[in-house]
Amino acid sequence: MANEDQKSWKDSYTAIERLVLPPDTNIFNALYGGRLVEWIDNVASIVSFKHSRRRTVTGSMDSIFFLSQIRMGDIVTMKGRINYVGKTTMEIEVDVFSEESLTGERKFATKAYLTYVAIDQNGKATSVPRLKLETDDDKRRFKEGEERSRERTTKLNLVKEEAKSYDLS
Repeated sequence: MANEDQKSWKDSYTAIERLVLPPDTNIFNALYGGRLVEWIDNVASIVSFKHSRRRTVTGSMDSIFFLSQIRMGDIVTMKGRINYVGKTTMEIEVDVFSEESLTGERKFATKAYLTYVAIDQNGKATSVPRLKLETDDDKRRFKEGEERSRERTTKLNLVKEEAKSYDLS
């Protein structure tokens, strides 16, 4: 593939900040986990569009561990970058930080890995540009992403087999 068919992770890097407002919180004034998942998915979606310039859909989201509570009034910063590209898939990492808006105290809240699939107008998987690996860190992230991709494929095949056993009639 020619160099023009490759893109750097920097071409699709996305950082978004959100203020946690009352509709985003539960009865304990903490951010709903589901709301954070929605925001993470949105960031990753933007990264996938910028890298592929194709229609994309969420293929999977790895485990999310909520390491620190995010409270109403906190500023949430989400940073998304692409780590790995297959033929039609992209692994996107989203790191999430919270900042107490009055004190400026920052905490690492979570990390998520999402897989996006590029699709054509008929919903069929289509190819995406390769990832340009410019640094040792890029190469390390790509290799680790490739391993996670293999693990996800194994898990996906197990779920597909299990789905065959369900009688939905």
